[in-house]
Amino acid sequence: MAAKNRVTVNLEDEDYEALVDVAARADRSIAWVGRQAIVEFLASQERKEVPLLATAGTGNSFHGKPKG
Repeated sequence: MAAKNRVTVNLEDEDYEALVDVAARADRSIAWVGRQAIVEFLASQERKEVPLLATAGTGNSFHGKPKG
C-alpha cells in the first residue's frame, strides 16, 4: 500500500546519526525505518506497554540527553 500521508520530524544530531546507522545496517531507507518504528510504537500503545505521556515534554532526546 502506498503511503498517503507525510510526517516531518526534527531529530537531535545523535538520534539522526543513529537512525542513519540503523537504516544502513538493515539495508533500508530512513523512511522505511521511520515507518516501521511508528507502526511498532502504535502497536505498543494499543497494548499499553509504553506510556506515551510519561516522557512527553521532558526535553530529552531518544538517548536521554537534555536538549540545548
